[in-house]
Amino acid sequence: MEDRFLNELRRDPDPRFARELRARLRAQESKPPERTRRLGGALAGVLAATLVAAAFALPSVRASAQAMLDLFRVRKFAAVPFDEARAEKLHQLGSDNALMVFDRHETVLDPGAPQVVASVEAAAAAAGFQAGRPGYLPGGLTADTVRVQGAGEARLSVSEARLRALLDALDLRDVQVPAGLDGKVIEVRKPPVVIQQFRNTGRLRATVVQSKSPELAVPAGLDVERLAEIGLRVLGLDPAEAGRLARATDWRSTLLVPVPINASTFRQVTVHGEQGLLITTRGRDADGDRRREGSLVLWSEGDRVFAVLGNLADKDLLQMAESVR
Repeated sequence: MEDRFLNELRRDPDPRFARELRARLRAQESKPPERTRRLGGALAGVLAATLVAAAFALPSVRASAQAMLDLFRVRKFAAVPFDEARAEKLHQLGSDNALMVFDRHETVLDPGAPQVVASVEAAAAAAGFQAGRPGYLPGGLTADTVRVQGAGEARLSVSEARLRALLDALDLRDVQVPAGLDGKVIEVRKPPVVIQQFRNTGRLRATVVQSKSPELAVPAGLDVERLAEIGLRVLGLDPAEAGRLARATDWRSTLLVPVPINASTFRQVTVHGEQGLLITTRGRDADGDRRREGSLVLWSEGDRVFAVLGNLADKDLLQMAESVR
């Protein structure tokens, strides 16, 4: 799933979190963390579970050893098309722990499963922010269930050996792994998430997901552009296109969302005056089986990220997203 993913909108982080995070990283290595960055989309926690996705989320601003952690808000989403065969290959490799690029995953705070609550107001109180709700419900949709998932924090340690194993498994023999990655710690902090579900008496379904922007902290000295290029090669882009896109993208402000070219279409949209991304899935997969059709809208406003998804017509989904207040 949630770059609107910035500088003029920067604000100081929670001092307590900044102190705790610096203390943890100082215990890990001599260098303090270089930067923290807000990720967009409800699935940011999942995206952070792989080095590829983490590479898409690393800002390129350096901080001095004594500086406060910098927080960056999501500014825009952009899609990067890739072949679905590569997605299937990555899915198969993901079941083999030897090919994971992290050799240690420490759960600092377990968010737990989403819990059903009585109302949007109850969800907002539990999540700690004023949750919006759609004013437009097409096709006879009515409110069904409201859930809240708690905050979560995790620490991931990068393994150069496992990254090389992944590249070898994908036959990417020409990709060089930067030195110094081994043991680098990535910290992820996911705020609570509010999930509103809607349905009608037929088959129509829609979901509104919202949260404050998750945060990602990485240590100093990482070559963001190079990591992004590796991530793009893993997604199946050729060397020239991966290099061009890595150099042309402002990684401080843009989250690339991988989209299978033979499964989905995508286009930029505007929601509440902010740039967003609409992804639509239609048709049949490579085996001829009918896909689960639907669309997804991602956007960000201020310190909040949103996703509206469902099996509605695109124009209805966009109107529903525009009506969230």
